[in-house]
Amino acid sequence: MKTERRKNARPPITELAALIENDIKSRRLSTGDPYLGLSETARMLKTSNAGANSALQLLVKKGVLERKQRRGTFIREPGDLDPQSIRRVHFLLNEDFLKKEGVLADGQVIGIQSELSRAEIQFNFLPQHDQREYVEKAVNEALATEGLDAFVLYSTSLDAQRILVESGLPTVVVGSLYPSITELPWIDQDQKAVAQISFEHLYLEKQCQQFLVLMRERAYPGDYLYLDSLQECFSKYNISQQNIYYRSLPTDASAIQAEVSQLLPHFQSTVGIIARSMPLGIAAKASLDPRINQLQKNVFILVTNVFGKEREELRDFSYIRPQPTPEEVGIYIGKTLKQFVQNGFTGNTAWQVPIKLITVQG
Repeated sequence: MKTERRKNARPPITELAALIENDIKSRRLSTGDPYLGLSETARMLKTSNAGANSALQLLVKKGVLERKQRRGTFIREPGDLDPQSIRRVHFLLNEDFLKKEGVLADGQVIGIQSELSRAEIQFNFLPQHDQREYVEKAVNEALATEGLDAFVLYSTSLDAQRILVESGLPTVVVGSLYPSITELPWIDQDQKAVAQISFEHLYLEKQCQQFLVLMRERAYPGDYLYLDSLQECFSKYNISQQNIYYRSLPTDASAIQAEVSQLLPHFQSTVGIIARSMPLGIAAKASLDPRINQLQKNVFILVTNVFGKEREELRDFSYIRPQPTPEEVGIYIGKTLKQFVQNGFTGNTAWQVPIKLITVQG
């Protein structure tokens, strides 16, 4: 396992799993030998029991360990490797998305590993600018090394998608494809359904008459699909453009709070704030300080993209998340990569993931 990680970033479960594998090798444990219990593993890794458990579960999927009920965890006999199987899976993503939005939940890694049990997982964190050179280097290195590499792209640039098309390597895009890209399988939330559900929740259920739509500073193809569908909803119910505000904001909490606080006095009726990311929603909620404005009881926030595990902050607003579990999504990605290897790309394979609305409590 290889991970390119900036200073102070949280170790992904693949890195924790690699530490366990190194421990197995350093202690020369062999097939059938017992391994550490959960608490002991957590202490060895200097992480939580949950983090240690995810790493152990990943190694079970990988075929390194096996867990026996009421007996513990044991070293598993290694299986034979198919020379045509995928040896490495590269995750290309923005580190801020990983840390702030949880786009790549542990369950996705576990699901992929269950389908590609012998594949090494490698995280490649993209630079904020000039992604083309970075992706070209990663692809060229993958083509030059022994074994078959695969790629999973999370919120990458058009250049990144185009380079992977040209490489012919097995690839899955998590998100929508850019215009002109038709040769890659992809998986994304059903953005039309996301728009309809978010609008109907705020307009029909919460009786919101004015809207503030908060977008990320950088838009991706799925964002445009969402905005087009949302505009159809506004038009269908005759919502005047004078009652709709759009803002594209960085993930900086202070900037988001300042902009929302500045806009709130312009609203004269019940307001629906639609946030396209969890950081936008959390910062918008923080701006509803009753000492600053008098609209708190008339403002409802909905976040349209929530991934990964449930978080404490999610209790403050309604949100939309995928219906499948992260592990189910990972299994689908793993199967798609295997299909790519066996049959090549056979068309515009896409999974528009069904979604569900989680409403705020109280």
